[in-house]
Amino acid sequence: MAEYPYAPFLRRLLDGAPLLRRLVLLLEAAAFALFMAAMRALGPDRASRAGAAIFRAWGPRMAKSRHVRTNLAIAFPEKSPAEIEAIERGAWASFGAVAAEYAHIDTICCREPERRVEIVVKGELRASQEEGRPAIFATAHLANFELATFAVSQVGAPVTALYTPHSNPLIDRMIQRRRSAINTRLVPRDGGVRALVRELARGHSVGFVVDTRMDGGEMIPFFGCDAATTTVPARLALRFGCELVPVRVERLEGARFRVTLYEPVRADAPGLDAKQQALAMTRKLNAQFEDWIRERPEQWQCMKRRWPKDAAPA
Repeated sequence: MAEYPYAPFLRRLLDGAPLLRRLVLLLEAAAFALFMAAMRALGPDRASRAGAAIFRAWGPRMAKSRHVRTNLAIAFPEKSPAEIEAIERGAWASFGAVAAEYAHIDTICCREPERRVEIVVKGELRASQEEGRPAIFATAHLANFELATFAVSQVGAPVTALYTPHSNPLIDRMIQRRRSAINTRLVPRDGGVRALVRELARGHSVGFVVDTRMDGGEMIPFFGCDAATTTVPARLALRFGCELVPVRVERLEGARFRVTLYEPVRADAPGLDAKQQALAMTRKLNAQFEDWIRERPEQWQCMKRRWPKDAAPA
């Protein structure tokens, strides 16, 4: 997450003031620790609802919410301002629910997984059936997307996944301690692709969250408007001859979820070179994400600018 999303002016104020910046980081971390303690006291379902209620009210007031509104207006040009506003509030509610659920990730994944996480596998997953055969799993920021890799590990394909560290290292350490219950090895995004290449070479599966803007990525249609998109998952799938599996997380009610592993995305045009095949596979992946988001737009946590600044609703 970007630094100080609730007050972007702090970035300028604290630039060149390291002692004051450290104080702000400590205050942020203390507030997050108090939030975690309060959510822990509520139990998983009540915490999920409380986090959703807090951010449904607070999130749209944050400066960062302009990205949410812009993203939704581009993705859903047919919707009225009132409808966009309602989805915006829902997206923040989804974000708040996920934040609260960090306090209960051990309960969701370790103590009550059968009750909390329904796992659906469409078709055969070769990575869970053949030892030493890795797969690449790709998901989007839908519902509690943290559970995607947990579900994959439950069907016999443990995953090493990229993650974006929180801008506050103190909060990041707290989140990482919570994430340890997911049974997934996480590597930071910067320089992390090399680590994932090594994992694939060892026969280990890897995972990506790939619905966000990737500066330097390929311009690929997303909701009918070209967006900078990473093709790394597709390129690695082609390079290592493994499956590229879309994974969808849906919130059912409270802290209960369905995770669906879909049929692999394939390169259907063998005559194309590797780059064109990767582009074709990524277009299919984007189309899959579009379908999911259209079904449950309020569960899409589109908190960062997805399209170029000059993009406009179709």
